Amino acid sequence: MSEKAGAELKRGGLRVRDIMTKGVITGRTDDTLPEIAKTMADKGISSLIIVSQEGNAVGIISSLDVVRAFGSRSEEQIKNTKASEVMTHPVYDVNAEMTLEKVANIMVIKNIHRVVVLSSDKSRKPVGVLSATDIVKVVTGLK
Repeated sequence: MSEKAGAELKRGGLRVRDIMTKGVITGRTDDTLPEIAKTMADKGISSLIIVSQEGNAVGIISSLDVVRAFGSRSEEQIKNTKASEVMTHPVYDVNAEMTLEKVANIMVIKNIHRVVVLSSDKSRKPVGVLSATDIVKVVTGLK
């Protein structure tokens, strides 16, 4: 992290937009678990935002959710398991202008590892993801 970013963080000025992962890989509520797992593996990501037909974030599936489902279902059940059955919901969302301090507090209180960043326009579509790991990377840059 640059000295400027470190100074911004210390003043409470570093925002979600400064470190979020931009762009969102999504799945649909009716996607099957194998489809979700394939997307995650192909894209090299550890979570997938699940959206409604309108494109609104309705849940999130992490790699741990996939592992849990795999460990508790037969092969046939896994093939037929829909995203809506294993996703975490409701999804917690934030806007890109929120401070990292505020979002970190939400994540601690809600015991969550990721939040979805929504667009600031009326559509409120997912535009990014902020994870606890993203915040840890910022903290490691502080001296």
